[in-house]
Amino acid sequence: MAVAGLLVLAVVTVVRLAGPGAAHPSVAWRFSPASNTVTIRLTRGDSAASQGIRASSHLMVTEESSGRPGRWSRYGRIARVAVRPGTPTRLLVQVKGPQPFSQVLSVTAPRPLRVVRSRAGATGLLLSLSGPLGLPRPGPLCGHDAVTYPGPAEVAVARSAYACRSTLTLTARNGERTAVPVTMPTVPEIPLYAFGDSAGRAIYITVDDGWTPSAQVLAIMRRTRLPVTAFLIQDAAQENLPYWRAFVSAGGTVGDHTVSHPDLSKLPIGQATVQWAQARQTLGRWLGTTPVLGRPPYGDFSPAVEAAAYRAGLSRLVGWSVVVDGAGIHTWDGQGLEPGEIVLLHWVPGLGHQLTGLLAAIHRRHLNPTPLTAASFAGIKPQLRSLGGD
Repeated sequence: MAVAGLLVLAVVTVVRLAGPGAAHPSVAWRFSPASNTVTIRLTRGDSAASQGIRASSHLMVTEESSGRPGRWSRYGRIARVAVRPGTPTRLLVQVKGPQPFSQVLSVTAPRPLRVVRSRAGATGLLLSLSGPLGLPRPGPLCGHDAVTYPGPAEVAVARSAYACRSTLTLTARNGERTAVPVTMPTVPEIPLYAFGDSAGRAIYITVDDGWTPSAQVLAIMRRTRLPVTAFLIQDAAQENLPYWRAFVSAGGTVGDHTVSHPDLSKLPIGQATVQWAQARQTLGRWLGTTPVLGRPPYGDFSPAVEAAAYRAGLSRLVGWSVVVDGAGIHTWDGQGLEPGEIVLLHWVPGLGHQLTGLLAAIHRRHLNPTPLTAASFAGIKPQLRSLGGD
């Protein structure tokens, strides 16, 4: 995490100081905090002769008590002098020419806006500035790292699923700006798997959503000790909590299928994190075991979806290689069931019949239904793209 500060720009101040008379040239000055310099100009007066007087005049500016020689202006019109920020500076302005005069300017350059503290955490970076911030305020860095303002002199940059190296330009209320180089690493991602460990001719049965619990499935689980993983939508599970408690008591495992089943790949990472985290925590509170496995709705996933799952506390995301529905068993390659396959069903009317047909096919292939855990993916290559589904 790299953080630094650099003054780049601020508002300017223009003041006009009259010369000996309105008809004669006068002095105007302009302060730029961008460079902490004062620009002093010799301006023409109201009379026609003032232009000629101005053209024949020169400026010399000296910082009082500095002991440094003055600087003649180029072409007799402009002089630029650097001043120290944070302390008053007295400048002696001498006009040499047909109508000489002198004046003293007192300039106090504001202290530059700077970063006084930076704190990096799991969710991003918090910067504390030396003064309150004004407008404009920058939007997301790199198009995806959100920038917020938790306090008058604080800026927070959120980490996203993508690395970001950019410059955060901040403006103080007095118009100063500081440019802060920021390097944000990615949020760690958790992988998605469509296959599990095939040792012992294992096969994994998963059922999604939870809108229509099946008494037949629960009876099969109790009778045969069949391991089933239910990836539950929080909103669906809430309607039948007694059933899901019985499901867990029968040896079932509960996974996270989000709060309301949105397409997470179309949500900002913050909203996707809430979908994962709220469902995970709520299902854990309701059913006594907090899920560690998650399944993205529709099988759609991306680095942002995987990063959101990591933020939410999940350890693995689970896809599938086989879909079972009312039309039969559909493998990813159109062949028969194989060890290591993850089977997807849904809690819909007719699920009991579908499960019975699946178990018959499993037994014909001499496969062994196995509990699905994070350890089921040891040594397995993560999935790079979705096989489709919901």
